[in-house]
Amino acid sequence: MATNQTHRYEELYPSKDLEDFVSLYFKSKNLSDKPEKMTICPDGYFKLIVQLKEDKIVACFLTGLWVNEVEITLPPHVTTYGIKFKIIAAEYIFKREIKSILNTVEHLNIDYLGIDSIEFGSLRDVAGQLQKMLKKRLPPKEQILGNRLRLSQFLHSNHKDIQANEVADQIYWSHRQINRYMNKYVGTTLKKYLNIQKCYRAYLQIRKGEFFPEKGFFDQAHFIREVKKHTGHTPTSLYQGKNDQFIQLNNIGKL
Repeated sequence: MATNQTHRYEELYPSKDLEDFVSLYFKSKNLSDKPEKMTICPDGYFKLIVQLKEDKIVACFLTGLWVNEVEITLPPHVTTYGIKFKIIAAEYIFKREIKSILNTVEHLNIDYLGIDSIEFGSLRDVAGQLQKMLKKRLPPKEQILGNRLRLSQFLHSNHKDIQANEVADQIYWSHRQINRYMNKYVGTTLKKYLNIQKCYRAYLQIRKGEFFPEKGFFDQAHFIREVKKHTGHTPTSLYQGKNDQFIQLNNIGKL
């Protein structure tokens, strides 16, 4: 759990039978009497968000993938619960595309997926209820296509610099077919998605004040250019803002 004077954040990883579809569950609370401005940088996940005030749901929405930074405002004393989803969850849990909400959100009714029946409290208790809900939506294992599963497993377990054509070779699914699938469901190409992941991994370096790239960038100028393209800021300015508005630099843990 990460806590400062105005904000509390914690996260929890999914059960093994959901880890190909869910990255993590999180809980965030604005402890202050004032709205809190935050910046969210692209991380390669789409999210289901539920916000509560005085134990009542005040908002429920689905985000698409972020391909650029986005400014958000957390109202005073609002608690946010969220789930970060991996890309194949769009097809197998939500049974829909999310490309139409690329870099934006879709507001939902509070009874979406039965969320209004959840007893909100500790993150562990809420995550347990959410996991039961999500498992019911998954098809039988034999109906989950192997190429989709291999894509999810490879993208979220490989932390090395890799080119789009190498992904195709590793999972036995053509580059063209992968792009068609990703464009259909999430609205971006494999190459762009890999760049988002590469910049997200770079936050670990930036958090430590290391501004020279390790792998995946031609030189420091390329590193600065790519990070700025996805976040709107140079690595130095991200580092300087890490304890203020850039929420991932404080809380990034497992990739």
